[in-house]
Amino acid sequence: MQELTSLTAAPRAAGTKGHARRLRASGMLPGVMYGKNAEPTAVAVNPKETAAVLSTEYGFNKVFNLDVDGASTLVMVKDYQFDPIRRELTHLDFYAVDPEQFVTLRVPVSTTGASVGVKAGGRLQIVSRDVKLTCRVKDIPSTVPHDVTAVHVGESVYVDEMVAPEGCEFVFKNRYPVIRVARKRGAKVRGGDEAAAVAE
Repeated sequence: MQELTSLTAAPRAAGTKGHARRLRASGMLPGVMYGKNAEPTAVAVNPKETAAVLSTEYGFNKVFNLDVDGASTLVMVKDYQFDPIRRELTHLDFYAVDPEQFVTLRVPVSTTGASVGVKAGGRLQIVSRDVKLTCRVKDIPSTVPHDVTAVHVGESVYVDEMVAPEGCEFVFKNRYPVIRVARKRGAKVRGGDEAAAVAE
């Protein structure tokens, strides 16, 4: 289970878009909390405090306690709205969860090891930045790592060739490439990777 942190929220009256704009103008971020065992509750949170909670390696997959009027509820961010011009959040949906509850979410991919293809002159590419997983809330990983040591130039690692983190399963309809080692344009490739590079 992730190390839990807390975010304090104030209850607010659900209102119109104008009400939400006034709330943001006052320096607060509107949101709503709901879930299987939680009545929908309109809330307001401090944007800076919210950003601090969501800035860990788990990002928006972070599990944390939302404190409203002295009552603490375990939540995740279910959905959000973002202003691309101002580059700031404008609304958050907090979803009440249980540690044993199964959730489906997207988790970033990371790599370990030094690829033989990269050593031979190739370029490591992460084709799919994240993959979809299903797992219990208590088992949510920060990343899905894959050892690329044995990946040669011209080779790809497909989702069904990866090992899901403990307690997790991949969710996909069609297998797709997640990682590959491509030839650097104009670069010479050494050793057994040369033929693969030419095929690129």
